[in-house]
Amino acid sequence: MPYPSSSNPLVAMFSGYFQRRVLRQLSLYLALMLSVVWGLVAVEQGRFATLAEAGGKNNVQNLSRAFAEEVRATVGLVDLSLIQLRGTWQRDPTDFAQGVAEHTRHLRMPIHIAVTDADGSLLYSNDDTAPRGLALGDLPQFAIHRTQAGDRLYVGRPERLRAGDQWTVQFTRPIRDAGGRLTGVIAASIPPSYFLRFYDSIDLGPDATVSLMRLDGTIVARSSRVDGNRHMGANIAGTPQMLSRDASGMFRKVSALDSIDRFYAWHKLPDYGLVVTVGQAVRDAEARFAQQGSVMRNAGVIVSLVLGVLGWAAIGAADRRRRALKALAAAEARWKLALNAAGDGVWDCDVTKGTALLSPSAQRILDSEHATVSWFGSKGVAELVHPDEFEAVRTALREHIEGVTPDYAMVHRIRMRDGSWRWIEARGTVTERGERGEPLRMVGTFSNIDARKQEEERMRRMAHEDALTKLPNRVLLDDRMRQAILVAARDGHKVGLIYFDLDKFKPVNDTHGHAVGDRLLRMVAERVRAVLRESDTLARVGGDEFAVLLPRCGQVQDTERVAGAILACLEQPFMDDAGELNISGSLGYALYPDCGDDGEALLHSADLAMYDAKAHGRNRISGCYRTRVG
Repeated sequence: MPYPSSSNPLVAMFSGYFQRRVLRQLSLYLALMLSVVWGLVAVEQGRFATLAEAGGKNNVQNLSRAFAEEVRATVGLVDLSLIQLRGTWQRDPTDFAQGVAEHTRHLRMPIHIAVTDADGSLLYSNDDTAPRGLALGDLPQFAIHRTQAGDRLYVGRPERLRAGDQWTVQFTRPIRDAGGRLTGVIAASIPPSYFLRFYDSIDLGPDATVSLMRLDGTIVARSSRVDGNRHMGANIAGTPQMLSRDASGMFRKVSALDSIDRFYAWHKLPDYGLVVTVGQAVRDAEARFAQQGSVMRNAGVIVSLVLGVLGWAAIGAADRRRRALKALAAAEARWKLALNAAGDGVWDCDVTKGTALLSPSAQRILDSEHATVSWFGSKGVAELVHPDEFEAVRTALREHIEGVTPDYAMVHRIRMRDGSWRWIEARGTVTERGERGEPLRMVGTFSNIDARKQEEERMRRMAHEDALTKLPNRVLLDDRMRQAILVAARDGHKVGLIYFDLDKFKPVNDTHGHAVGDRLLRMVAERVRAVLRESDTLARVGGDEFAVLLPRCGQVQDTERVAGAILACLEQPFMDDAGELNISGSLGYALYPDCGDDGEALLHSADLAMYDAKAHGRNRISGCYRTRVG
């Protein structure tokens, strides 16, 4: 049917009326739709900005914690090395170079060891370019030990080596004689770049930065793609992490060093006087969501140009897009955590179901056949935890899930399929909670730290054990004496100490050689250990000198009885491939509190008593003077 001619005035009037009504309704509908669509676009833009800030803060907080743990482990290993090498120097400086070479080969880090005398003159360095006698006494890390008593680790400012003109950070400890007088300083030099290797494992954008500083604000090492480490040695004492008394924290600030606005997170290591800081540029954090924001704006424009159903469809697409972005952000967080963990295994736990999804690395670390495992049920991960650590693991998990602690972190053993035990470090965070705050999802990592634990145990033994006899050394004996005296002072009993050396040991050494002498010392250690109680401590304190700590004695006769048993076993012949070896012993004993108020006084009294036994013919027992007259 043909349309009426517009030349008819009545038809034209009605046609114009309907057109105006449609346009009016369409305008009202479009006004409503546009307000809804662009309102949603504005909300999402604000949400992206919030997500960018929250994501940036979460990233720097997690990475600063990881950086702090890495620095703590590195500095702790350096400090243990200084203590052990200092003992080697004090025992026999002639073998010190060999000990340093062996030690640095195990450490696998760029480290230079130096020893100076009390005036700061270089006595030893494993750096061939350092001349003997080089004057280092004016450096703060050497001079401070001359002005401060005690035995503590000092972390110096970054300095250029006088011998090689290279940047280094020196860690020093004093060398003192038995009377506490400073006889020298032992130092370990580490390139600042060694602490910044952590920077290469993070991905926080081109303007990210990691810093290691002393608590006085001095930058020990700083790395960023903007300016490298050119600010090393600068002082930023006025920054928030320096002014705060808290152990950790976060802030946003424009850097005074490079004028970049960043989110920062920091952790202090008060035991070593250090603080670590990780920063991410605000623009880098926001850049992650720039593409999503652009997509949202384009979607708003498209939805504004369509009518009715197309508008509602666009809103539905925006909702699906938000859900996809949330899933993408969660997946990206898991992937970034896997990258930052530097080879660690990633796990993703559904708390409501009690199951965990393991990455291939996590499966290898747990020795699991399956990628999906039970967390708490039969044959679950929790059942594999060593019984000695199970309660601590369960408590730490509960406290984090209940919100008491910000994250979950535990070091414990886990059982392998062959029945052996492996040390792992487990970390995790609740990433999703329900409307009532109940945990829904938890993501974390497993790290295989067996090698680190074995190295720590080896270092502990080297620091507290005599290499020849495997007996406790002087350091461990002093510690056990201190503990025994504290208990005795509290409970009111006595502590006995027997000090003896071997008569006629030197002729054995001279006649048969040092190898036979070493075997004889081991046989003496084994025989004397057999006549002592499990609670007693037998220590080798010198070449052929030994000490026996009796932590609980009722009276003098108890100590004399043990000394007599030791003398009797020493008088019996020792059989060796070289033949029958005959020796004896001179023994001195002392009791706390009769002969001394502390371990040093007790050891001195027992030593004097031993020399009294020697002076009266050897092969006998003598007590300290106050014990004899009492």
